[in-house]
Amino acid sequence: MNLWVRTLGQLAALAVALFFFSCEDETSFLGFRDHNNKKFKVNFVDIPVASSVLLMDSLRTSNFYLPQDQGETNRLLVGKYIDDLFGEVSATANTQFFTTNTSQALLKQGAELDSISMDLRFDFYTYGSEAFTSQTISIHELEKELQFDSIGRYYNKSNTPYNPTSLGTKTFSILPERFQEYIEDQLDTVITIHLPLDLAFGQRIFDSALKYRNATTPADSAFVKPRDFVKEFKGIAIVADNADKIMGFSPTATASRITLHYHDDDTDSLQLNLSFTLMIGYNKIDAQRGATSLAGLNEYSQPFSPDNGLRYIQSGTGVLTRLDFEEFYKFVDADSNSTMIVNSAELNLGAPVSSPYPPVNVMSLRAIKGEGYLRKIANMADTTSLSLYAGQLGLADGMFTPLGADGSIFTISKAGSNEFYNGYLTLFAQQLFRKEPNKERFRYFAVYPEGPQLGKSVNRLAFHEQNIKLRVYYTRPAEPTQ
Repeated sequence: MNLWVRTLGQLAALAVALFFFSCEDETSFLGFRDHNNKKFKVNFVDIPVASSVLLMDSLRTSNFYLPQDQGETNRLLVGKYIDDLFGEVSATANTQFFTTNTSQALLKQGAELDSISMDLRFDFYTYGSEAFTSQTISIHELEKELQFDSIGRYYNKSNTPYNPTSLGTKTFSILPERFQEYIEDQLDTVITIHLPLDLAFGQRIFDSALKYRNATTPADSAFVKPRDFVKEFKGIAIVADNADKIMGFSPTATASRITLHYHDDDTDSLQLNLSFTLMIGYNKIDAQRGATSLAGLNEYSQPFSPDNGLRYIQSGTGVLTRLDFEEFYKFVDADSNSTMIVNSAELNLGAPVSSPYPPVNVMSLRAIKGEGYLRKIANMADTTSLSLYAGQLGLADGMFTPLGADGSIFTISKAGSNEFYNGYLTLFAQQLFRKEPNKERFRYFAVYPEGPQLGKSVNRLAFHEQNIKLRVYYTRPAEPTQ
């Protein structure tokens, strides 16, 4: 974003005064009371914030298990549902697997495979139909290796081909209301689904373990070397064949695993377990918006204005609302406000459009470069931009984000028991107002879902554009009386 500063003349100042709704407030946040001899004039103004809709070009949905990612939600999303506002949303989980204990792979003499199965533990996240309805999922073998490295970044639009022949299917029913009770009561409840898998698939894995037991060369040890194992067994895709909701499964749970059931010369009912933990996995999340007002939202990072006057936010698919603070700058740059002090700034999105689906609970802001791309730190100039904001501009996932009064990320959420979403942006607004040399003025911001986590959920919200406002309480010296 280019450095820009606007200074308005008297005509522009008059236009601003007519455009905004402004009131004198008898009691300000600073405590000055209105009386005939006051030295300060206390006001507030509701500044309309122009907005549009953006589609993110890359939304990471891969799972991380590194120590620095302890706050990361690790989830496999599977299913689909139809949303009147957002269209049909679907999710397919892709993941690698590997042995949980290499010593288990040292099979004894006479070991023979009996069967192979897979269990998936629900993490109780669901989105879509609230009814007790049947869901059918199928398991397919990946045809392309997921890159095993320290990053393992995959995105909602990443596409890993899989064999169309199913390794196994399962039909089951769940009641989202009951799942929600488990979440609210924080019950340590284990509910899984169990799928028998194709025996030939299991035999290939079992033969690799036998090869390791009888290894004579390093090439025979693929079963205990993840980098080699995933070249031979690339992973699985978990696909929704029939569904009216998206469901979350925990890849880190002990109960989520592929199990080889076998016997040897001495013992029956033995197991060789394969886990998804510490392996690369991600969610491919897609949306078909052709029958909605978002049908024209096809290009990444290009502002789009739906014809119904709504502004949209959806986790998982990368739909964000873009805010334009140009009118705020026009107001603070007016000559009549040259001595103004910003006391408080409240960003209000208004009440969301009524919906049967759970909302996004918490949102933040991300700075936008130009008109559409999320601003990420790239060079020393970016570091300088951060330093000029006196600790009121920080980084989240490498992107510029305003900070709140406590130094954490500024957030927008429901205001108590009220239905509208707001957040106090006071300290950052004060920094935006200050016209320091070489200080970049950020004009565009994206409303960015924070909870539930953006790449591991599909929660959504829609707002009316005319309700999005920035309310600024400000103080300025009164003109001396003659």
